[in-house]
Amino acid sequence: MTTLISSAPDSVMPDMTLDNRDGDCASGFVKLLEAMDQIQPGQLMAVLSRDPASRRELQEWTGRAGHDLLEARTSGPFWRREFTYLIRKGG
Repeated sequence: MTTLISSAPDSVMPDMTLDNRDGDCASGFVKLLEAMDQIQPGQLMAVLSRDPASRRELQEWTGRAGHDLLEARTSGPFWRREFTYLIRKGG
């Protein structure tokens, strides 16, 4: 299940957070595209995922789409890794 929430739990407060930890990659990416349409250039989007390929995919996508991947963090034990990303929407 993919859920949009209004803020992330860290010191940097994104304008929107996409929680895709319980969703699949394909539907999560569609939700990300929809969510990015809801924020303005320069605003921040946090993305939460458990997909190990998400880092590579988001790095490639942000580069192509003109956005900035500001942060990519990994947490949790290897059998239950969680990935947190911070993206600044490009103009």
